Amino acid sequence: MASNSLAVKQLGFSIWTALVGFGFTNKTSSLFVLAIISLILLALLDIYYLFLERRFRTNFNCLTELLCGFDEQALENMKKLKGNFLKLERISAGQEFQMYMSTIKSWANLPYVVIIVITVVILLGK
Repeated sequence: MASNSLAVKQLGFSIWTALVGFGFTNKTSSLFVLAIISLILLALLDIYYLFLERRFRTNFNCLTELLCGFDEQALENMKKLKGNFLKLERISAGQEFQMYMSTIKSWANLPYVVIIVITVVILLGK
């Protein structure tokens, strides 16, 4: 599962590097803006993937507790879930925003923050 996150990061940083390189070569600020926009969009995709991965792990732990007998209400939970342990609940826009904010704090997303800061510094220096 972690290889998908790595692939998104590699793609994002490759696109960012190419656009920043062309921006320096052509002395065009719009390429730096395009680089930062593309990186932010891919970062949001990666953050969403990390959130889904965390929810999958939570569901897997719930299933493990049910099957191993650690859950006292296993029978009621089995009837309630009806065998669908991977069903994700609907979330509101506010919950989605909180999800992104909590997931972005992960160390896995630190490279995005660093690259965005570098790009903003380059843009302000031009």
